[in-house]
Amino acid sequence: MPSARPVALALALAVAPAARGGEPPVPLQYNLALDASVTGAMALSTALLAVYQPALAPSTCRWCAPGALDASVRNALVWNHDFRTADVLSSVIDGVLPASAVGYLVLSASGRGDVDAGLVDSLLVTEAVAGALLLNQVVKLLVGRQRPYAFYGHDIRASETEKNLSFYSGHASLAFSVVAATVTVAAMRGYAGTGIAAGVGFTLAAGVGYLRIAADQHYLSDVLVGAAAGGLMGWAVPRIFHSPRAGSAPPAGLRLPPIGWAVAF
Repeated sequence: MPSARPVALALALAVAPAARGGEPPVPLQYNLALDASVTGAMALSTALLAVYQPALAPSTCRWCAPGALDASVRNALVWNHDFRTADVLSSVIDGVLPASAVGYLVLSASGRGDVDAGLVDSLLVTEAVAGALLLNQVVKLLVGRQRPYAFYGHDIRASETEKNLSFYSGHASLAFSVVAATVTVAAMRGYAGTGIAAGVGFTLAAGVGYLRIAADQHYLSDVLVGAAAGGLMGWAVPRIFHSPRAGSAPPAGLRLPPIGWAVAF
């Protein structure tokens, strides 16, 4: 098991004190009751699909053999005899990213004198992520692609119902949707450090994709589609439904962020 120190450090940096001052956050369009209801409905739908997954998951693969590129990348990147470590690491990063994103948004809004805006931002990001997770759950059940560990006959003690749910990667979709939504909301609000947050965040999200291949859970195509679907949902939901109110616009340029925000995200 890898040391928990990097995770603890990331979370500690995520709650580092924010510099105060500057203009209030740019107002965004939202309806608190409606957005909370939509988010809750999507989250509940995803949870119900997960609960009934044993009955809904295909018992045999509809898409079994990998293509030449997927097979060659898998053989080059898989962590033979250490699948579990890669699996755990990818899940740890998927947990750190949302926690750090909420910390970044709340502290950024608090530093601009409006902590409530940070809580709203967190809801809007959650809404985008919930949509990404629901879409992923539906597609996995419909496509029925065999996971690489099942195709290559590796016993990693996974649930039998999971073996034909490879396409596309839910871990990658979650990571990229969190980063894309957070950066989009932060940029629309005019928060400091969005450029560095994007660079660090997307690097960590790409690391999740790599680790899913290393864990023999997904092929390259699963990860790429997951990243694209999650990133698109993370950008589109805030941008289309919650863009700045008429007459409001983020300040031009990007401010240099406190180092704690940049590393934490």
